[in-house]
Amino acid sequence: MGKSLGRTRHWVSSPTYRATIEVIVAARHESGLTQKALADRLGKPPSYVAKIELVERRLDVVEFIAICRVFGVAPDALMARIASGLPENLDF
Repeated sequence: MGKSLGRTRHWVSSPTYRATIEVIVAARHESGLTQKALADRLGKPPSYVAKIELVERRLDVVEFIAICRVFGVAPDALMARIASGLPENLDF
């Protein structure tokens, strides 16, 4: 049986994951980069960044590190910023 189209994937759309992406989007804005500029620096199409920011695609740890490097931010610093805004009981 195939996957049904339009099915919500809770792990992508959870409030805690959305909060995580909001911090990454804010960091992109702070770095003065557009989605296209970030994608160009990562060697990816603009849709790659758009899907992450629209919470249509899950970001993995290696991609997170690459994005932090483009921003000129230490991954642990951005991770601390993300962690400080998350609730005690994580919904994922």
